[in-house]
Amino acid sequence: MSEPSDWELALAWRDKQASAGDALVSRHYREMSRFFCNKVAGGDDPADLVHQTFLGVLESLPQFRGETSFRRYLYAVAHNVLHAYIRKRYKRRRELLDFTELCVDDLAPASPSSIVMARRQAQVFVDALRQLPVHDQVVLELRYFSGLTSRESAQLLDIAEPTLRGQLARGKDRLRAAIATGLATPPPAAPTVVSLADLDTWAAEVRAQHGWTPDGSLADDP
Repeated sequence: MSEPSDWELALAWRDKQASAGDALVSRHYREMSRFFCNKVAGGDDPADLVHQTFLGVLESLPQFRGETSFRRYLYAVAHNVLHAYIRKRYKRRRELLDFTELCVDDLAPASPSSIVMARRQAQVFVDALRQLPVHDQVVLELRYFSGLTSRESAQLLDIAEPTLRGQLARGKDRLRAAIATGLATPPPAAPTVVSLADLDTWAAEVRAQHGWTPDGSLADDP
């Protein structure tokens, strides 16, 4: 007997079957934890935002008609939770926040990432992601931490694939520049050059150290 799909569990959860909700949360908790872990100021915030996300899903399920994949729906709620968190923490002109410009590092520059790496290069890679605009960080971390293709990321974020590819290329350029700056402190003997292959290597190191595996197919997508 095959396991129930996300939407079968979601509909059962909507109908007050707590066990279905437990199964759905268990299935996606690790993915949501990974989504938030490098985008907050630290402490207990990641776990709290994951909790808020699943609570938001439960509260809105009665109005949802299943017109998209559950994972896309889950990520939409997670984005709303993240943006609300940033608006709450950001002290300057909250009403004008632009997530294509604002970066997580602006919230708390002295706050380290909750991802702690053994090697300096991989840690600089993680920290540099926090110095990018939130939108770029999301796109890049879906690629590097979740192992999603451009097509899968575009489906999940509900945007056109060519648009996603453009955002990914721009984000990689910004990431390489931020890493080069980080690795150059203190200045090395020669200029630091960061390649696309370096990004893949450090991302693989992060995934391996934290036991993150690709999230697999978006088979539930229409």
